[in-house]
Amino acid sequence: MKNLINKPIRITPFFLGKPANEYLSFEPVTDEKIERIFKNMNKDGITMVLLAGGSGETICFPSKLLKNPSKIDWYAKAFDLAEKYGMDVVLPGVSYEYNNLFIGKEWDPNIDLEINKKLFKELNDRYGSRSNFWGWYIPHEAGDRTHRGDIMILLRELPRFLKKLTPDKKVTFSPWFTSRITLGDEATTPSQCASNWDSMLNEIDGLDICAFQDTTAPNNEISEWFSAVAPVFKKHGIELWSVVELFPHFQDKPGIELFRSISFPFLMEKMQAAAPYVNNYACWEYETHLNPESKFPGAKELNKKYRKWLKKQNNK
Repeated sequence: MKNLINKPIRITPFFLGKPANEYLSFEPVTDEKIERIFKNMNKDGITMVLLAGGSGETICFPSKLLKNPSKIDWYAKAFDLAEKYGMDVVLPGVSYEYNNLFIGKEWDPNIDLEINKKLFKELNDRYGSRSNFWGWYIPHEAGDRTHRGDIMILLRELPRFLKKLTPDKKVTFSPWFTSRITLGDEATTPSQCASNWDSMLNEIDGLDICAFQDTTAPNNEISEWFSAVAPVFKKHGIELWSVVELFPHFQDKPGIELFRSISFPFLMEKMQAAAPYVNNYACWEYETHLNPESKFPGAKELNKKYRKWLKKQNNK
């Protein structure tokens, strides 16, 4: 098969706080730690970072809005390091009540909507003039309009709000495929997923990029799911990206092995599957799974082989 991969992974979240509920522990950031990670990201071709620094009332800058802000402005430090190493920065909203879904509770999307409008305004006031501020990320991941609650309450309003706030900045969102390994018996087909998104996008204005999480489809179906949704996003003028997940998914049921890195051949296989359909590759995520200093199984080996491949790509 012809190699269709014409670009490396360029974008990754950068953890300034606990990255997701699945992470049982998190080592606090330090100036030394984040400097080392930025150096390694630079060596590995990362040119954009999404600041993963908030959940509920906790945020990693001195916010006046949330109840548990950091006294240290870690966002400012990350902006400085990103500028030093030639990287752009994406600012996220906050998963506020939305996190209730992960512990079996209800959430009120209207509360998340209003909190995020205020937070985006505060973030723009603090960091909007930074030369390497690239755009925004809406963090309320969803498969479609019915899974993970009424996501449309947010998607009808937040992209439009952000475009009014900062007309020249990009707005991104990262959904997942509604396959059997994410939804089990409630799974849709790829064509049904595409149809659902076509309907949703008729109601959404201001969204520039959708970055689908690649292995939320079964490994041997990644290309099929991307090929189904690609014409829909092209029709609506929205760039399609692939989030290359660097940890394994179970193939017979919903579930993931979050603390083990995939193999390099599988990384290439996944990127190849999405290559005909996507404009860019992001990854979830560099620090744990591709960082040569990571303690998680497979990360050092993956980095060694990826860095060797990247060097060949850059020499072409």
